[in-house]
Amino acid sequence: MTPPYTPYLDLKPLNDRFAQEDLVSFKEIHTSGRFIGGEYVDRFEKEFSTYCGTNHCIGTGNGLDALTIILKADVALGNLPQNASILVPAHTYIATFLSIIHAGMQPVPVDVEELTLTAGVLKNTTISYDAIVAVDIYGKLVKDEVYAFAKDKSLPIYCDTAQSHGAVNNKGVKSGNLARASAFSFYPTKNLGALGDAGAITTNDFELAAMCRKVANYGRESRFVNHVIGVNSRIDPLQAGFLLNRLPQLDVDNDRRVEIASYYYQHIDNKKVKLLPVDFLNNCVSHVFPTYVDNRKVFMDYLDHIGIGTSIHYEIPPHQQVAFKELNHLSFPVTEELHRTEVSLPCHPLLSNGDVDRIIKAVNAY
Repeated sequence: MTPPYTPYLDLKPLNDRFAQEDLVSFKEIHTSGRFIGGEYVDRFEKEFSTYCGTNHCIGTGNGLDALTIILKADVALGNLPQNASILVPAHTYIATFLSIIHAGMQPVPVDVEELTLTAGVLKNTTISYDAIVAVDIYGKLVKDEVYAFAKDKSLPIYCDTAQSHGAVNNKGVKSGNLARASAFSFYPTKNLGALGDAGAITTNDFELAAMCRKVANYGRESRFVNHVIGVNSRIDPLQAGFLLNRLPQLDVDNDRRVEIASYYYQHIDNKKVKLLPVDFLNNCVSHVFPTYVDNRKVFMDYLDHIGIGTSIHYEIPPHQQVAFKELNHLSFPVTEELHRTEVSLPCHPLLSNGDVDRIIKAVNAY
């Protein structure tokens, strides 16, 4: 008997767990007649800021907008120059670069060590820049040394936390509470996912929070007074309600993701399938479980043929994209090797132990 196909990620059963609560939220919002802002948005912003341990949370339309708004707000406050140069790891999803561009700034990409931006990379960077955008790739927090470096150099540092909801550093500080401001995405595939696009900004800085909220709402000071050039990017009550239903489950789901990732490390044993050093599991919520193989297509086709879905994060690094022709001449060997060879295995809270064992058996037999 052929075993059922194990997809990389199936959003329907993940969200079926919250179907009844979502229907209640929908009915209450529909009855209220308040479809922009209102109680559900206020509640989510308060509860998510409390969860992250920050003083402020500003809901946005998506994660890309969240980071763009942060940068625009700090320009409006005079904390960043117009056309600022922003150091950013080359190993990231293109949205990080797009946020910098949309803020009217210039990305200054640098290579990574193993996976993320490090203090060593920063110390060896000779090109000048005005601020840093760190990236918690695959759910792994950037190390505290990066924030210490920025503080020592009096550089503003922001974080793309689109993949690290709930991750905690060695001091017990959560993702979203480590940088000057952090940008979350609640795209449906995230560890905390909405039923559509949504995002948020977290920060402890009152002035930055107020300016971010202003920029996100057309730059308005009041209904008819616009003090800055703004955008229209607000989380809507429906998505806020859906996220409120899922937030209490986030830590449990993250624990299951980390449990699966740890089990992979204990049992995957194939010289043709490389894993990151086991340190990857530290301060990580395993949004993605990456493996690295020389012939990606063959490996993915092999797993697909025996009923196991996979994904890629990500096939082409931003600096090699056609959209960024002005960066195509740059070379970042570690980043390019990661993007060339990465294959993501299923790693989500609804995988059964049997699913995980079958995946490991297949990987080891490759």
